[in-house]
This record gives sequence, structure tokens and C-alpha cells, in this order.
Amino acid sequence: MPRKPAHEQFDTLQVIQDVAFQLFGRYGYEGVSIGDIAKAAQLSKGALYWHFRGKAELYLQCLARLHGLFRTHIFEPMGRTEDPVQAVLFLFRGLEQVVKDPTLEQGVAGYWLIPNSPETRSMLEAQAAFESSSQAVIETALRRGVEQQRFDLAGDLEDISRAMISLMEAVVLPLRHKPPEEVHRMMAVLARTLFRAYARGHDAVDLARVF
Repeated sequence: MPRKPAHEQFDTLQVIQDVAFQLFGRYGYEGVSIGDIAKAAQLSKGALYWHFRGKAELYLQCLARLHGLFRTHIFEPMGRTEDPVQAVLFLFRGLEQVVKDPTLEQGVAGYWLIPNSPETRSMLEAQAAFESSSQAVIETALRRGVEQQRFDLAGDLEDISRAMISLMEAVVLPLRHKPPEEVHRMMAVLARTLFRAYARGHDAVDLARVF
């Protein structure tokens, strides 16, 4: 069979990636088959296997795409600022952007339904690596805040970093269908709650208040 032109290969690949991302987000890894993806994409199974060796490889790419949304909207902006207060505010602002991303409208809970099996080990490792690197960004910002005497974490720094990762993941699921103004209010409440509990000085609380 002659190889398709490059632009047709790209178009087909994009269709596969988009359809798989939506299906895995709604039904999880176990709830989706290669046949399901091929049918939804209006392609043959052969077309999928032309681009991917199997479902696991495709899922890993979709998972990386989801992680990329969090990195682009949250962790890269956090990592670019030396101001710890602004870094934490970037977390809540970025989370607001993730929630509003149109690619998540059809569902995202499936990415937290990875079963524990030899087949899915690479997926669990990818998720663990993402959470570890994300926690490190948060922990760096909070530690800088402690050093600058802008946060008083009383030895809770690592626990708060882990808790913020859990909060971040949990917020995306129920809020993605809420109106933007409601999402913004929820993010503002969470930001103010954190700063009231741990910020030292009025400037950090004031910044959170006008979030």
C-alpha cells in the first residue's frame, strides 16, 4: 500500500489523538478499545495501528497531553516567577484556565482510573512522575515563601504541597461544566482560604482578596 502524503498522515493522526483523548477521558483505559477509537474516528483499525503500536502507547500520549495542559497553564508560570505569593496565585489562576479548556468538556475522570496491572505500569509511572514534578514546583514556591517570611507553614510544607496536588486534580472534575464566573469565585475562595491560614503580612492576603 502506498504511503499517504505527509499532510494526510498528520490529519489522520490528529483525528486519532483527539478522539482517543475524549474517549479515555470519559471511560478510562479499560473502558475503551482500539475498535471504539477507530469507530469514533471513522477509521479502520489498520489506520490506528499505522500510527500506534497499540492502545497503551496511544493512552500514554493522551495522558501526556493532559499533563501538558497543567504544565502550560499552571506549573510553567509558577516556575517562571521568583515571587512565592504570585507563584501560588498562578496555581489558582492556571487551574481556572485548565477547567475552562474546551478539550476537557466531554470528560476527564477516566485519566484517574488507571488500573494497577503489568500492562499499565508505564501509565502509573507517568502519572506518578507528573505528580512528583508538579509537587516539586509547588514546594519550591512555598519554601521560598517561608525563607522570605511570607508564609508560616509550621513544618507542613511537604504535606501542603501534596494536598495542593490532590486539590488541583479534584477541582477539575466537578467544575469543568460550571459557568466561568462560578469557577472564578471558587478559585478565589480557595486562594483566600490558603492565604488566610498561612500567609504572613497583609500584602499576600490582599493579593488573594483581589484575585
